Amino acid sequence: MLAAWHQVQFGYLNPSVTVEKRTQRLRASAQQGELPVTFVAVCEDQLLGSASLVLRTVTHSHLSPWLSSVYVAPGYRNRGIGSALVRHVVQAAAGMGINKVYLFTPNSEALYSRLGWKVVEQTEHQGHRLTIMCT
Repeated sequence: MLAAWHQVQFGYLNPSVTVEKRTQRLRASAQQGELPVTFVAVCEDQLLGSASLVLRTVTHSHLSPWLSSVYVAPGYRNRGIGSALVRHVVQAAAGMGINKVYLFTPNSEALYSRLGWKVVEQTEHQGHRLTIMCT
């Protein structure tokens, strides 16, 4: 389910990645203490969303690691779940000795700014404007 959600939400950024590939990546990130790692938000056995910490993403291969694939199911948005996931990833990174984390966002710069992230640059990928940010 999570891989399908990610495909719908983020597939346009890397059209060659299939749901099957996303499923493999999620399975590989079901670990603790090393990268990649994915955290999921669940309430009463209901999957609410996820966020990952990965070494690389579709842009800026010279920067690492990345907050990636922050997603909250539509029925659960605007309840602080995404913010909690982001904070959890940053705390987990700090626990691994990682003090700087990057992200890119096509349209959620205001959310991440409220959480303390700083703009690094504006860029373009696959014809889409992206904001690169860091902790």
